[in-house]
Amino acid sequence: MRREAVLELGELRIAGAGLLAAGALLPLLDHPGVACPLRSLTGIPCPLCGMSTSVEAAVRLDLGTAFAAAPAGIAAVAAAVTLLFYRRSCSLRVPLWAVHAGLVLMWVWQLIRFSVI
Repeated sequence: MRREAVLELGELRIAGAGLLAAGALLPLLDHPGVACPLRSLTGIPCPLCGMSTSVEAAVRLDLGTAFAAAPAGIAAVAAAVTLLFYRRSCSLRVPLWAVHAGLVLMWVWQLIRFSVI
């Protein structure tokens, strides 16, 4: 049995457009970003810490700030822009081990960034 996540590109296109819109609009609202509940309670960042900052910076093409906050934010913005121009409708199959590995790498980045390890 092969374990994988099946993603529909049409649905991802809508999510990507929302991501780009949020990245462009949140700085205009003078929004401080979403507080991480795990970091607020324990002081330990979650794998997604810094993604709001990273996406906002990547949308403004401030790649240094985006990379410092969370490199995955740059990848998310690049994927969202690609999906806006890619018009074929199909499914993307991603092995679950790749999803887990990505989250582990994102978490290690944040643990190093916040000097936890």
